[in-house]
Amino acid sequence: MSVKRKAEGVVTVAVEDENDLLRITPLGAGREVGRSCICLQYKGKTVMLDCGLHAGRSGPNSLPFLDQIDPATVDVLLVSHFHIDHAAAVPHYLERTTFKGRTFMTRPTKGIFRWLAKDYIRVTNTSDSDSTALYNEADLVSAHAKIEEIDVHQQVEVNGIKFTAFNAGHVLGAAMFLVEIAGVKVLYTGDYSREEDRHLVAAENPGVAVSVLITESTYGLRSHDSRIEREKNFMKQVRDIVVRRRGCCLLPVSALGRTQELLLILEEYWSRNLQELDGVPIYFVSSLGKLGTRLYQTYIMHMNQRIQQQFNRTGRNPFDFKHIKTRVDFSEVPEMGPCVVLATPGMLQNGVSRLLLERWAPRPENGLIITGYSVEKTLARNITNKPPTIAGIAGGTIPRRLSVDNISFSAHVDYTQNSAFIDEIRAPHVVLVHGEENAMLDLRANLVDKYRGSDYEITVHTPRNTRTVEMVFHGEKTARVMGGLASKAPRDGHSCAGVLVEKDFNYTLLDVGDLREFTGVTPVTVEQQLRVPYSSAFSLLRYHLEQMFGELPLTTETSSSGTTNILRVYDAVDVLHSSWKGGVEIEWDGNALNDMVADSVVAVVLNIESSPASVKLTQGACEGHSHDANASKSQETERVRSDSAADISAKLVLFMEQQFAHVERDDAQKKLVVRLNELSAAVSTETLDIETESALLRSRIAAIIARVRHTMRPLAHNSEPLPEEQLEVLRAGADKDKEKDGAEAASLADAAKALENGDEAKAIVAGDDGDDDGGAHDSSDNSSAISSSSNSSDAGSDNEDDAAEQLDEPQSGSAVADDPNEA
Repeated sequence: MSVKRKAEGVVTVAVEDENDLLRITPLGAGREVGRSCICLQYKGKTVMLDCGLHAGRSGPNSLPFLDQIDPATVDVLLVSHFHIDHAAAVPHYLERTTFKGRTFMTRPTKGIFRWLAKDYIRVTNTSDSDSTALYNEADLVSAHAKIEEIDVHQQVEVNGIKFTAFNAGHVLGAAMFLVEIAGVKVLYTGDYSREEDRHLVAAENPGVAVSVLITESTYGLRSHDSRIEREKNFMKQVRDIVVRRRGCCLLPVSALGRTQELLLILEEYWSRNLQELDGVPIYFVSSLGKLGTRLYQTYIMHMNQRIQQQFNRTGRNPFDFKHIKTRVDFSEVPEMGPCVVLATPGMLQNGVSRLLLERWAPRPENGLIITGYSVEKTLARNITNKPPTIAGIAGGTIPRRLSVDNISFSAHVDYTQNSAFIDEIRAPHVVLVHGEENAMLDLRANLVDKYRGSDYEITVHTPRNTRTVEMVFHGEKTARVMGGLASKAPRDGHSCAGVLVEKDFNYTLLDVGDLREFTGVTPVTVEQQLRVPYSSAFSLLRYHLEQMFGELPLTTETSSSGTTNILRVYDAVDVLHSSWKGGVEIEWDGNALNDMVADSVVAVVLNIESSPASVKLTQGACEGHSHDANASKSQETERVRSDSAADISAKLVLFMEQQFAHVERDDAQKKLVVRLNELSAAVSTETLDIETESALLRSRIAAIIARVRHTMRPLAHNSEPLPEEQLEVLRAGADKDKEKDGAEAASLADAAKALENGDEAKAIVAGDDGDDDGGAHDSSDNSSAISSSSNSSDAGSDNEDDAAEQLDEPQSGSAVADDPNEA
């Protein structure tokens, strides 16, 4: 578990998994208005919300802090609307960084964005060389082709990121985005308006539970008059300038957006008061004027019902204006009034609106009306303070005598709309962006006070640019059961086993046979092959494997290169020993059980290599028992007593717990219950009978029972003659290894014959002659070896003992110590 700390050392968030951290970082619009760009990171996914430029800055300084996030890690870029401060940096980001993700806009946004960005290139690249420009027209064309369209209310999924567009009401095509990653929903409003105007619908409430709300705070605690009141005040000011004062009325606007709302207002007012205003022209001066009008005529079906009904009723497009003349250059505008001129840009930093302001500023009959939001440090903001002079674009100062008024038609929510929307969404976390610092902090304090002590627990964040807000969400992990597994209704306590498929934070539980149908995944068998170093004889290998796993089927393959012996372990793993190759090859089909068996085989092989003394023959005489087939009754009774089920069951649970993770003792049923993944078995504590459907698990438990028998049996019973099949193994090993290891192989064969005839003393001498170590181990070593290799003769009258001895494991009580003192 990691702990996030502030610089001063105060613990803020305790995190068990870094993937549970939702990170929200404003790269722009953090305690400022302009260059909106919000980065959202969660569960290894990254979403960028908007990528705009700052209207009060130029060149690279106008960009968001894009270097804070590696563009190559961004999966999706979502653009809320076409305004410069939200979209103008998109061509730069798509063409001049390493961003390789996907970009989405609504259809009207994409259509209008291209022309606004082209106009931005025309205005800004006149004085800058192409090397210092943020992008050129070729970049714009290439970037525009990469942008994908999304419709309102359409949900799109990209790499596990789900997002849906909703009407935002700010400008034509503006969208809110509801982003969902691993069940955590984040709503980004962008610029939005909750008030329906003459051509746009109001912003929507998505109607779903939202974890985080990222909303604008442009106007802070300020509230606007109603739309009707603003329109009345606006026309009153315009009429005063052009009718009473006979002056020129300048309206600085953006080319597209709220400008079209103002044109609809002016067109309607002039139509109703034509007699009084017939001689007063209205000019819309912009390089995009005519194009913008055509675009709005095209996207009329994306507007509200009022516009659509007007079009259906009259058959005339509402944006086909009668009283408004579109011009491209300010030279076509008269120097003297009366007239109304809408000119770009809206911030009065340059362009036609700036030139007309300088022309008309000295005359008192003229007037300036600021109709939108003015960004800090722009002339549009400064002139609202009514300074006596303004700076000329070419230098010097110009006296300001024209009137200045501010009647906002900005389609941003005011405090009343914003706080009401926050209350509707009721997200536990609210992140304020796109607002000046004082306005944003005032709004945060108001929201905290408003909901203090209420049932709405809200945390309000106001991050600066590049400062990350971190929140912990564990996300949802719910698996759908499909296919054959879903054929039966689940019951309480019922377990369901299958393959859990995860894709893009969606979990599905399926039967292996249903994988291809529901996921397109085709199950395959992984054939695994492993080569293990081994230099001893095959007979020794077979002996140790059969001690561990019981009798193993042997297959021999002959080729021109030599002979290959293949042992099949549990019908799952093949052990191949070739006479002309070094080492042992182990092959199996990969799965959980086969892998476990293969691991055991590898362990046995490696143990043979590390403990060669385990195959020594005994050097001491056998005491306390007879090799006669007709053993005494007392010895047989003693063996049966030591091997009784009651004695063995008392110790069996200890051995079981070392082999299996889940072992339960049921004294009422007199059984032990063993569980291995989805397999289970029951062992009777009275008879040691094994009940299970798995042959593999049955063999494994039988081997453990045999090991308990072997451990508890007196040493006298562990030194009886080897059965015929094991003597044959020794003979075969001696014959096959005679050429390679002549002296040692001959000694092993002599020892086997001596044991067959019951002459243990002769076997001891023969075993000593074949000792490569020259007697480095004392007689206790060899005594232990004979004990471990001859104990199976006790099992002649007991079927369970017979199976158990074949599955015995040398290292569990029968392995020989290399150190004589340990032996």
